[in-house]
Amino acid sequence: MSQPLSIVVAGWPMQAWGQRALFWPEVGMLVIADLHLGKGDVFRRGGIPLPGGGTAGDLQRLGQLVEATAARRLMILGDVLHGALNREAPWLSTWDSWRARHATLSVEAVLGNHDRALDAERLGLHVHGEEHRQADLVFRHEPVASAEGHVLAGHVHPVRRVRAVGLSARLPVFWLSPDCSVLPAFSAFTGGFEVRPRPGDRLLACTGKTVIALPVAGRSNS
Repeated sequence: MSQPLSIVVAGWPMQAWGQRALFWPEVGMLVIADLHLGKGDVFRRGGIPLPGGGTAGDLQRLGQLVEATAARRLMILGDVLHGALNREAPWLSTWDSWRARHATLSVEAVLGNHDRALDAERLGLHVHGEEHRQADLVFRHEPVASAEGHVLAGHVHPVRRVRAVGLSARLPVFWLSPDCSVLPAFSAFTGGFEVRPRPGDRLLACTGKTVIALPVAGRSNS
């Protein structure tokens, strides 16, 4: 695993990982957004031929992050699932094996728009509802500012086009604003929304190995 980038969110020291996760050392919490378990299975059942292994790859990366951070808690910012919970789907046994390997990890979630069929007991996780507050942070799926504190959210799958010598790619990003921080989609099998940052925002691009701070128009990068 690569080394994370140390950042401050709403006054709290945190770590941004190039594998699309945020770690809050103060409470031992790893935070991800838009896991979309079983998305490939949903597409295949709809008649779209896709190779298997997408969920397995995501969970392997997630397990590496849990071990690298020694996280005690995992918070999923909505869209734990992608569709209906098909109890015969191959990904479910993959999840069960992953959950057994991390049996002492508290897995928590807030509800996303894809979580209508979420069965928390079957998946071995605790659901807080649509929103969870801890200290002065608000965990939710949709990035809507709150008077209750700084929002950590997902939903929009933020990406940014990065152009450099020999490189032109759309990379998932952390989109950090003064009142709301949006995490990149954790699932590798997702589309992305090209963000339009405002002055005062920060963009941190995830390469899969590291995190790169990107320039934002109207903002000093000194």
